[in-house]
Amino acid sequence: MNVKLEKLSQCKVKLEITCTKEEFNNALDRAIDEACKKVEVPGFRKGHVTRRVFLSRFGEAAAYEDAINNVMNDTYPQALEETKVIAVGYPKVDCNFETLGRDKEFVYTAEVEIWPDITLGEYKGVEVEKEQVNVTEAEVENYINQVLKNKAELVLVEDRTLQLNDTAVFDFEGFVDGVAFEGGKAENYSLKIGSGQFIPGFEDGMVGLAAGEERDVVVTFPENYGASDLAGKEATFKVKLHEIKEEVLPELTDEFVSELEVEGVKTVEEYKTNILNRLTEEKTQASDNKFVADLLDKVCEDAIADIPEAMIETEVENQVRRIEEQAKMYGMPLEMLLQYSGMKDLDAFKAQAREYSAKKVLEEVVLDKVARVENLVPTEEAIEAEYATLAEGYHQDVESVKKQISKENIIAFLTNKLAIDFLKANAIVK
Repeated sequence: MNVKLEKLSQCKVKLEITCTKEEFNNALDRAIDEACKKVEVPGFRKGHVTRRVFLSRFGEAAAYEDAINNVMNDTYPQALEETKVIAVGYPKVDCNFETLGRDKEFVYTAEVEIWPDITLGEYKGVEVEKEQVNVTEAEVENYINQVLKNKAELVLVEDRTLQLNDTAVFDFEGFVDGVAFEGGKAENYSLKIGSGQFIPGFEDGMVGLAAGEERDVVVTFPENYGASDLAGKEATFKVKLHEIKEEVLPELTDEFVSELEVEGVKTVEEYKTNILNRLTEEKTQASDNKFVADLLDKVCEDAIADIPEAMIETEVENQVRRIEEQAKMYGMPLEMLLQYSGMKDLDAFKAQAREYSAKKVLEEVVLDKVARVENLVPTEEAIEAEYATLAEGYHQDVESVKKQISKENIIAFLTNKLAIDFLKANAIVK
């Protein structure tokens, strides 16, 4: 095999690959052998047709297409390795059919997009702001109050009228122009007053009702209401209140804290310290994530890169596969999940995913370049440690994880991490 390399652009090359007579003959013989196993010829059992019978009946040219595939599968990877080309997509292949045949050299060309060799700008000494981490006493109290609310009980109230934040149990029936409309009736319905679940004005109109009392609540459906026959129309709801319930929060005591079963926490003071530490950790992680994102943005801004379209498209397809898997997990059609996410359809999702993908690919290329320039290579110890961490997370043994995740993927992940750590260590924090 002989290979000629022509650079078409910063991210595309053309390989002219000349296969030897022996290489093509070998590929053709394999194609004929495979064809003999598949063809059906009267008088022969399937899979037992001889080469002589196949050639006399179909001719050698019948196996040319498979022979071409065979010889390309043999020589294209070798050509990439020989020229040190890192392909990032499928090649566009063109064959010279004039050279096709036994005992002839076979020539084909392959145009393919390649991993871009970018030019880095400033990546050391980059100035980036980092948010200071500070958790206030009020934030700790708000967190605890939310926990108490989640544990709250609804208690029946009999000595007052309905107020905001109460839960009302009531019957209702809606009328437009004196006629009851479909879906406008329910009995013993529970509603937290002030939650905004009903038409604007409905919940406010119930405030002040006493248990057992009836009232007409007049509201106007919004112009953009889902049911077009009701949109913009005035409606009267006949309401009868049965019960009023108020939310009673538990008291924050050592006993309550113990029931939460937080590891190492038994008292109120220990719980407050635990929440403080947890919120501090979350804010620290968020601050660090933003710092890295801002740092990468600045480093990428200064880089000169021509990103292959194939890399962006591959990442877009990865995003599509993820949301398809998410839809399966939720047990709903993909179109419905997209609409819930504010997307009109799959094309709209791809358009949005493309912007994210282009950014992600650029970051990947920049980090790879930083790692190569600075000779950042993960050690064997780091690779084994990462496998051990994954095995613990997956609750599997290390050897099982190694069968599922290639060493190349682990190396790529750790190299990326080393590059990020290098940028952080060399950044100027403002």
